[in-house]
Amino acid sequence: MNTLAYEFSAAQRRVLDRYTAYLGSLVPTFNNIAVVFERCRASGHVPAVLASDSRLINARFNQRYLQEFWGRTEEARDLCKAYVTDLTVFTNETRDIGKSSSRSELLDRVDFKLYSLSASPTWKLFPATDVRGLIHELTLRFYSLRAVIQQLKYTIAEVHNESFGLHAVFVRAMDHRSCQCHAQPTVAQELFRETRTAPVWDVVYSSGNAAIRAAEYKADIARLFAGLASVNAQISVFLEETLLRINTAINELLKAQRVSTLRELNFQLAATQEGADEFMAMVDHLETWLRK
Repeated sequence: MNTLAYEFSAAQRRVLDRYTAYLGSLVPTFNNIAVVFERCRASGHVPAVLASDSRLINARFNQRYLQEFWGRTEEARDLCKAYVTDLTVFTNETRDIGKSSSRSELLDRVDFKLYSLSASPTWKLFPATDVRGLIHELTLRFYSLRAVIQQLKYTIAEVHNESFGLHAVFVRAMDHRSCQCHAQPTVAQELFRETRTAPVWDVVYSSGNAAIRAAEYKADIARLFAGLASVNAQISVFLEETLLRINTAINELLKAQRVSTLRELNFQLAATQEGADEFMAMVDHLETWLRK
């Protein structure tokens, strides 16, 4: 596997962290818009009105999804490690059994209790009663792993899809007039007029001027959304490639259930192991990158 093709950078990790922080800052920032409107009214201006938008509600949920994403990826990595280890042990034991008997030995005549998996305390459906049953159990475990990885991909896709609407809500609010009687200042400019209403954000502004700070704030958020789109796209492709390798391993195990001899089983397990080692490396890389 070409690991360089799937490499994630520290800069991409920072984009994910900053977007998570941005999601958490939205509600306080939007709450301060009401403070801005009241401040303008108290100064004699006709107060503006900004319609609420339901897309803002999901910001907190998406923040939580991203905050929990590493933990869920760690759980996926641990599950992957456990199931790939099950496969590795089963593969090695098949090879050893072939050495002590015959590789042309019919699978139906092999004692399934020679395998460690036969003593498993847990089963996906029911305890195996033969070697094919053990292979079926391995297959079911990989199916459950695939479902976990699919859920990770779904989470990233949801955050990505909702970011488009959220960006539109943000831009509309920041460019909204702060009073009905004047086109300027905008909401963003008025937010930065006082420290107590200024958005909390990790950017070094070039000036204390509210209009300049507002422009730099909006520009930085625009760059953040562009960076997020790139990171999310790479994570999605990465997880899709991982799923392809899991599917390949599952297909090899399904073929393994239909073989007749130990020799054929050894061949199928070798192919399965190769793919399993690849997706294990990929899940491990993603978890390491996300680890805080």
